Amino acid sequence: MRFSTIGGAQLLALAACFFPSCIAAGVYDRPSTFIPGRYIVEFEDENTSSHTFFSTLSDHAIGATPIITLDYSLFKGASFNLHDAGNEKANVEKIRSLPSVKSVQAVRSYPIPKTSGHASNQFPPLSAAAAQGSLDTAPDKFSTHVMTGVDKLHADGVLGDGYKIAVVDTGIDYNHPALGGCFGEGCKVAFGKDLVGDAYTGTNTPVPDDDPMDCDGHGTHVAGIIAADSAAPRFTGVAPNATLGIYRVFGCAGSSGDDVLIQAFMMAHEAGADIITASIGSISGWSESPWAVAVSRIVEAGVPCTLAVGNDGENGLFIASEASTGLGVTSVASIDNVITPLLFKNASWSADNGTAKPFGWIPYIPADIPNGTYPVFDILQGNNDTTITCNNNFTIPKIPGKIALVPWVGGCTVGAGLAELVAAAESKYIIYYYDNPATPIIVNGSGYGIDSFGTVSSDVASQWTKLLATGTQVYLNMITPSEESYYTVSPANTVTGGYLSYFSSWGPTFEAEVKPQIAAPGGSILSTYPLRLGGYKIDTGTSMATPFVAGSIALILEARGKLDPATINNLLSATAEAKTFNDGLSTYNYLAPVAQQGGGLVNVYDAVHAVGLLNISSISFNDTEHFIKSVSFEIKNTGKESITYNLGYVSTGTAYTLPSDGSTVPAVFAPGASNLDIVPSSAKLSLSSDSVTIKAGESVTVEVKATPPTDLIASRIPVYGGYITLNSTTESLTLPYLGVAANLKDTVIFDSKDNMTYVSRYFNISGVPDNFAFTLPPQNSTDEEIVKYDFPVPVAIDSFGTRILRVDLVPASANSTVKTTEVLGEQIVGSLDSFPQYEQGRGPWHSFWYGNLSDGSYAPAGDYNILFRALKIFGDEHSSDDYEVVKSVNFSLTYASPNTTTTSTRRSTSFEA
Repeated sequence: MRFSTIGGAQLLALAACFFPSCIAAGVYDRPSTFIPGRYIVEFEDENTSSHTFFSTLSDHAIGATPIITLDYSLFKGASFNLHDAGNEKANVEKIRSLPSVKSVQAVRSYPIPKTSGHASNQFPPLSAAAAQGSLDTAPDKFSTHVMTGVDKLHADGVLGDGYKIAVVDTGIDYNHPALGGCFGEGCKVAFGKDLVGDAYTGTNTPVPDDDPMDCDGHGTHVAGIIAADSAAPRFTGVAPNATLGIYRVFGCAGSSGDDVLIQAFMMAHEAGADIITASIGSISGWSESPWAVAVSRIVEAGVPCTLAVGNDGENGLFIASEASTGLGVTSVASIDNVITPLLFKNASWSADNGTAKPFGWIPYIPADIPNGTYPVFDILQGNNDTTITCNNNFTIPKIPGKIALVPWVGGCTVGAGLAELVAAAESKYIIYYYDNPATPIIVNGSGYGIDSFGTVSSDVASQWTKLLATGTQVYLNMITPSEESYYTVSPANTVTGGYLSYFSSWGPTFEAEVKPQIAAPGGSILSTYPLRLGGYKIDTGTSMATPFVAGSIALILEARGKLDPATINNLLSATAEAKTFNDGLSTYNYLAPVAQQGGGLVNVYDAVHAVGLLNISSISFNDTEHFIKSVSFEIKNTGKESITYNLGYVSTGTAYTLPSDGSTVPAVFAPGASNLDIVPSSAKLSLSSDSVTIKAGESVTVEVKATPPTDLIASRIPVYGGYITLNSTTESLTLPYLGVAANLKDTVIFDSKDNMTYVSRYFNISGVPDNFAFTLPPQNSTDEEIVKYDFPVPVAIDSFGTRILRVDLVPASANSTVKTTEVLGEQIVGSLDSFPQYEQGRGPWHSFWYGNLSDGSYAPAGDYNILFRALKIFGDEHSSDDYEVVKSVNFSLTYASPNTTTTSTRRSTSFEA
């Protein structure tokens, strides 16, 4: 569930789902992202089979369709669709009571990962021959490898030999020469499966097959970061000799259920993967969801798993994505590349058929210009005023066979305007020019009558326009893009290069656990892409940083031998480089918070060669209510000689979760628009020793006592942190620590200050007035019938997460004769269908409601309120005092008779949407 700053824009985004198209997938629109009617069950013991389970359901008259069988050593269960939505909750409770059942939970849905790079289909198709090129053995100078010490390990011959890395993603274009050109035993992409099929959207039934070909692109980009061996452009993955597996969990569009994701991870584990990676997730902040728990089990079994912390950093703290929140899981943040690479194609130009000079251009869709020489026509015809192209009377003479040179001025330069004007002038080719090659134009010109779009820098174009203005003819010698290899241009990123990406999601978890663990290059990353989508792509996101760490772990294992996942995390964190804070525009003279970067930028070379080995990767002092006064950690000397470490600590300062204006909504963090405050106040640490000497093979324990900062505003939820430093003459190690200088149980969950927890209506996003009258659709209506009615829509924009979210119906009057049940001290008619929900992150949600309750019954006609209740952080779910409560305005419910069309009205007053 992704969201942005609270306000009008967000409400409009929410309103966009208040239309019939949003109901097409099913009757329910659930908070978070749950697949209607789908559940995942885990069996109590290993002797229960799916066949036995579904036979038992049949014996209990529970209609269910099996979806996925999960028969694995670490998870035995199944997912299924329930047939009778009207009795859904009652049937779930029956299933939960079966002796063979350990747990039953609704299946969550996760969208295809979104990144921030060039748009999909940016580049035209690339032939395998053009992608092949000639490999060389030049030293590794790939910028992200130099940033992290990977280049040094490659120089030492550490390339990931013998290690199997399983990717859970959209598939891989295994035909790509840089990824081996084949699939199966003996290939670089050697194992895996398509678990869902092209048509899978996340809500329909998966149709698996044995061909995990990528039709989206994300998985191919991830795979290249790990293990590519590309000739043109020349680069390798972090572990180019590793063997890849691919478990495709997405169709060509939509999302994937956590039943599929659990299946993928379990299959990868049982296939013998040494490392499993997934750049998938959604806002969570909790470690107890089914997928996160399943991944944690694999980690406990000895297989490291790397997961993306998420791309929601602009939403401030406490926003880490599931399943990176799982216990022991390696949660990965993003660092911006020190360069901003661009992909170009070669061509040449000449003046009056003189000596040809090379130039680079970026082709876009479409880019079907045939090999040949073409004269250039400047559509400005010597005029220096580029804005004249926006005039309604701007015209172009007939220019058949010529390439139109078009200035990029925004707006009118794309679309039906100039593109159709050029096409009407009988030209089929456009080359735009622009000022800054580091910010390329994203063009998709399909449908405008143009056969080829491309861009060049204004420096190149100005040479041509000056010559054309003197009457000199300029010719471009073009090569069909699909037949020509790429080369890269790499201007330095002088603003954010080497610092935390502003979009990288912040921790900690809602229970103050340190997330992320580590950061890696994820901003502006060159990697492979499906050949039909261009072959290569520069993309941005924690999706790119996560496979980098997976490849890094392969190098560490190759160099150091077998290590358990906890030790790997300890090494990665202790040897990482803590980065100074950058807000996307400027760099500051203090370290970025641990909640943003974990240990910092991974240094794989140092992780391989570290002598000191810590037994933990970080310290959480928790919040003020659960404050941990003393923590001990151990340092082991794995070297052959004694080593002395001088101990100390450095603070990162404190980040306020909430802004200074009194809002209960967490502060945003975006370049030029942040209201997230970082202040110098910090905890004071006391270490049991300032210096320790450790003999070879021995260990020393150090005790750490903390005094939280006291000069902070607790109501703004300050998150402090820093690094314990261990410096010797040969190496430097750090241990990140974090705490919350507030009682997390006091945090406000519902944004009631801004009245953002309320009952709305289907035809109008605003809250309904008191005593509003709803006429609901006839009970058990079809989707087509439902959209004719103006039914209630509970809405909330939650400032903080909750482990249990209840939405209950209560009588408006104590004198009501409607049957009720006491739940947590309140007389309720029942919970609205699909509630309660569990492990909810923060952000907006809404739920269309047609009168049906979670036990399968319908609320009687009458006068009611909706009671919103959220369990407080660290709260006791059985205590009513531990829930935050918001009660809606009064409203009445009546049901329309079948075949009757009506709309709701305010009592005694007409009301128009």
